[in-house]
Amino acid sequence: MLNDLLGWGSLFSFMSYGDAWRIRRRAFWQEFNAYRTLNHRPKQLDTSRDLLRRLLKEPEEFLHHIKYTLAAGVISVVYGFDVKPENDPNITRAEKALEQLNESAISGNFLVDILPVLRYVPSWMPGAGFKSYAKKARPETLDMFNAPYDEACSRIQTGNIDPSVISRILESGNYTSDRCADRDVVRDVASAAYAGGAETSHAVLSTFIAAMLLYPDVQAKGQREIDSYIGARLPNFDDLPHMPYVHAIMLEVLRWQAVLPLSVAHRLTMDDEYNGYYLPKHSTIFVNTWAILRDEEYYPDPDSFNPGRFLKDGKVDPKHKDLIVNFGYGRRTCPGRFFAMDSLWILLTSMLAVFDIKKAKNADGQEIDPNIQYLPGYTRHIKPFRCSITPRSPEAEKLIRDSDLM
Repeated sequence: MLNDLLGWGSLFSFMSYGDAWRIRRRAFWQEFNAYRTLNHRPKQLDTSRDLLRRLLKEPEEFLHHIKYTLAAGVISVVYGFDVKPENDPNITRAEKALEQLNESAISGNFLVDILPVLRYVPSWMPGAGFKSYAKKARPETLDMFNAPYDEACSRIQTGNIDPSVISRILESGNYTSDRCADRDVVRDVASAAYAGGAETSHAVLSTFIAAMLLYPDVQAKGQREIDSYIGARLPNFDDLPHMPYVHAIMLEVLRWQAVLPLSVAHRLTMDDEYNGYYLPKHSTIFVNTWAILRDEEYYPDPDSFNPGRFLKDGKVDPKHKDLIVNFGYGRRTCPGRFFAMDSLWILLTSMLAVFDIKKAKNADGQEIDPNIQYLPGYTRHIKPFRCSITPRSPEAEKLIRDSDLM
């Protein structure tokens, strides 16, 4: 359903291992490895400032602002152009496609995933409603892949664009937008970066808001560390090594509520065995990331939000530094993990620096106890909830307003 009928199979995240997979992953890695990710930090910093200004203006719309700002930031990095302040068509089409991805990626939701031969039955047959769904959804998926890529290539030709993932790949000389095969590779790399960056990061950042709401002592301790090192300015990436507790908050957010509880499904290409279990070729394998991150041998009292579990002698414990299980396993490990960690760190640190996140109040001035729940799906998204997000001081508010001038 996902790969063949909806069109997601061209992204290397869902592609079978082989030459096409290796070509796309190599091109992606060249733009998002630990060294090259430094190129993206200025735009990530701009994204963090934009989010602060949006939260100051409309704090009650925090879930929308997180989602929209992150999508806008990834578009800027990947495609090299800015989006409209609201209702941008590139973001709108991506949200539709990603909603369909979230539904279709759950194994068993569609009978055609169990009996692949059903893809060939006519749509009028009983039980073939999935074909009508695919007929509507597939063009929206392909629109998400093609429209921003075509716009970026058009702007590159006229010189009306900032440096981007696409422009650097094309400038490398390994690919050209004229050859069909090259076009597909560059487009697919851009689409994978956009889908991965926009879909998962906003889910993590929404959980961060919930955690600060439920654990005010953690929020206060993080703010004290920021205040003691940064003082009266906004954070930047040079501050990361000097704020281990805030780094640990980010790691605990990733552990506490895993965005992909069962990771991305794998399919065996040969018979295998694991701990005495025989696993036949073509079996679908899920890794229970949720259980791994709640293993009490490694994470005592796993349901508690405790950043201190990642600290050793006042520093981030090196063995936990990247919390790699959140990003997949083996040669399928997410190659965008360094970009994702940078993005999450600067966003949550910036919010902690200037905002207090507290319980919302009703019309009578009484605090509303938050009801934090999650929606079922391939990606774990939080249900809308209420909270109060206010500047920590007049000086903090001024920093936010002046950030537009930096």
